[in-house]
Amino acid sequence: MKNKWVKTSKRMMFLYLTLGGLIFLFSPAHLTGKLQLAYARVFSWPLSTGRQLTLASRTALPAEVSSPSDYAQAIEVHRQLQDRLASLETQHRKLQNHLANREAQLQEAQRKIDELARLRTVPEWGRMRFQQAGIISVSGQGQSELIVDRGQQDSLVVGQYVLGDLSMIGIVSDVSPQTARIKLITDPTSRIPVRLAELDAGGVMQGTGSGMAEIANVDTKRKTPRAGERVYAVKTPGFPGVPIVVAEVVDSRRDPDNPILWTIRVKPVCDIASLTDVAVIISDRP
Repeated sequence: MKNKWVKTSKRMMFLYLTLGGLIFLFSPAHLTGKLQLAYARVFSWPLSTGRQLTLASRTALPAEVSSPSDYAQAIEVHRQLQDRLASLETQHRKLQNHLANREAQLQEAQRKIDELARLRTVPEWGRMRFQQAGIISVSGQGQSELIVDRGQQDSLVVGQYVLGDLSMIGIVSDVSPQTARIKLITDPTSRIPVRLAELDAGGVMQGTGSGMAEIANVDTKRKTPRAGERVYAVKTPGFPGVPIVVAEVVDSRRDPDNPILWTIRVKPVCDIASLTDVAVIISDRP
């Protein structure tokens, strides 16, 4: 019964509203006008607030993009800014690379200074002048020659002694304006006057290839050569003024025809294969 009453009330409400709408529709204009004015007075504040919000939303967009031409201009400005940013990023990368190169050059210069300072620690070498040279390549029979990045323009000449790790490793054998060839002490054509200090004996050291050399016909004054004994390059006309260590004894054997003479096999005291640069003795200072 209650459900039926509710349904009947909804129908009646619809009829009332429809009838009211028809009455307003066909009412005289002066009556509806008064009604509209009364509605406006009653709801004036909500209506004005809604109008202000509408105007604010319409003016929220920037003036510069309020038309199609302004949109195109804004896009062009954005593109120019992007191009400028890309240019700045490229310049930044170049500056970083330039800085990295300068740091590497500084480190290389410091390493050369340290190497020269190490050479000066030998008192007898204080009056010598050195030219450092970087190794470009290794060549020759059994890798017995070095090519370095210094030449005639750097005062290099044939016959100058070459040091590696504070020991003699060879002699300048050929020179061009910007490069030079160094014949190592292990080259089969290398012959260097040497002396064994402990044996008080001397001879000529000749390379045999494969990283070794020999000193033949050494009169050891009845002393037996000892493995590990140091061999020194002695003074030759002009270079250098003091002995320079060059090799160490590996083993030895007597000459079968003359038992008082020995053939002594030696090897460089420097690990030549690990070198990256060398020092060439340019001259003795006065």
